[in-house]
Amino acid sequence: MVAGIFQKRLRKEGILYTEPNLFRKLRLIDLEMHGRKFLYNRDVWWETLLKQLRLSKLKGPWIHETTLRYWKTYAAASPLFNDTMSTIHRLRKAGFRIGMVSDSDGTPGMKMRRIRQQPFLKFLEAIVVAGEDTPSVKPSRRPFTLIAERLGLRPRNCLYIGDNPNTDIEGAKGVGMMMILLKRRGPQGGHPDHIARSLSDAAKLLMRN
Repeated sequence: MVAGIFQKRLRKEGILYTEPNLFRKLRLIDLEMHGRKFLYNRDVWWETLLKQLRLSKLKGPWIHETTLRYWKTYAAASPLFNDTMSTIHRLRKAGFRIGMVSDSDGTPGMKMRRIRQQPFLKFLEAIVVAGEDTPSVKPSRRPFTLIAERLGLRPRNCLYIGDNPNTDIEGAKGVGMMMILLKRRGPQGGHPDHIARSLSDAAKLLMRN
């Protein structure tokens, strides 16, 4: 979607790039920002592309408008996993308290806006948007200590379920939480306490511990 927007914008300036070529460049920026820099502000991503193309002079309000369109499209194309709500109901019924730590999207308020649209919102007792509620995003330890504080618990009495070994394992275990890594998608690695193939499998592990 973003590659198409850029292609049309550049064409207006008389500059021709194919959409697949722009997509490949954006994909490399995605990997760099997620894998090394932990920088999620999409405005910066699009500006980085312009810089690589030596077209920084084209920066303007359309950059942020592209970010808003990106997140709207992303949210519409990202339904919950099938076991999400059933697992949350199961954990709440068993007496577990549930909180959520999620990194900022880089656009202030955007992540919280997306969370408020989710059906699981009413079951969350605490939410931390790392990078907005805290100075830094994960794997900084502060988001993890803050969610424990908001739940009224000590970190060592919490178990964290996450799917990104680059950010979730280090942060959670660094404050003393037990950590379950979901391996249903995304990168793998690190040294979690447990590995689960799905959220429902993670709940089974939690029940046993």
